[in-house]
Amino acid sequence: MNLMIQVLFNSQSMMCKASLKKLLNKELPERDDMNFVELDMGKERLADLAEECLSLPLGYEKKVIVAENFYYLAKAKTKAKLMKGDEDETLISYFKNPDPAITVFILVYANDLDKKNSLYEALEEGGATFTQIATFTAEQWPQIAVKYFQKNGASIDNDAAVELVSRIGGDYSTFLNEADKLLTYAKGENVTKDMVEMLVSQPLEDDMFQLSNALTRGDKKKAFKVYKDLKVKNIRGITLMNALAKQLQFLHEVQYLYGTGMPSPLIAKELGCTPGRVNASLYSVRKMRDVSLERGLEALYQAELAVMSGQKDEDLAFNMFLANFEL
Repeated sequence: MNLMIQVLFNSQSMMCKASLKKLLNKELPERDDMNFVELDMGKERLADLAEECLSLPLGYEKKVIVAENFYYLAKAKTKAKLMKGDEDETLISYFKNPDPAITVFILVYANDLDKKNSLYEALEEGGATFTQIATFTAEQWPQIAVKYFQKNGASIDNDAAVELVSRIGGDYSTFLNEADKLLTYAKGENVTKDMVEMLVSQPLEDDMFQLSNALTRGDKKKAFKVYKDLKVKNIRGITLMNALAKQLQFLHEVQYLYGTGMPSPLIAKELGCTPGRVNASLYSVRKMRDVSLERGLEALYQAELAVMSGQKDEDLAFNMFLANFEL
């Protein structure tokens, strides 16, 4: 193992970037345009990354490259395709024999990696390290919130921190946005629970429940209305895709377990939820084919991929997903 190439992965991009920041400060505290390069792999070719990896600026002994949004390594049902005019042979060759003078950080926004991928195999052969960035636990979140406000020269009541955490759904990016909003509003004063309730929206679960219910019951008119209401709240399409994917995945798990003959109370115990939620889910999927949810999840993945690779904007991708969803 070596530290020439490090792969950081987590479905939450901001969690990856927070860990990266610490590593960069340690690896290359003094950075400039010559010894530090950032590439968004949703827009750049693999060949462009390979070219950077093979180029050490004259007069420099060290170089750091950050390849973010490296979706090629994410585990998915379908293999990510190369961009037009791209090739991966040069990068695969480099991954197998990296330059010790160049450190490459690869950020993958997924919870699982495709270990059968030729890029993964090349990285493994070349001694790359793979680190899954840990997500905060429910117990840790309030402490994280308090420390964040203290770090920014402010304070937050304990009950306000708990309320804030309950509204961000474990999403680190949402937390940063909402916390900064509260800091701006408070102007140095202590942040209270009333401020949180006034400024931070309720979590998306209720909206996603309505949206998934509309889709699974064939009511696309209502599905588009829910989406329109969410856009008014300035919630990004990619955020909605992630939230809806979780909801559809839950429905799929319920559908599968029920198909094995497992009764509702046991399904609830298995999935860690209430029997009422299981029964409501079974009611939603009662008219759906077994493959419909799988196809829906795959369509959501493709929509996210199209957004991350710059092929479609978020609104178009989500609208097309809703329009093409089939029972």
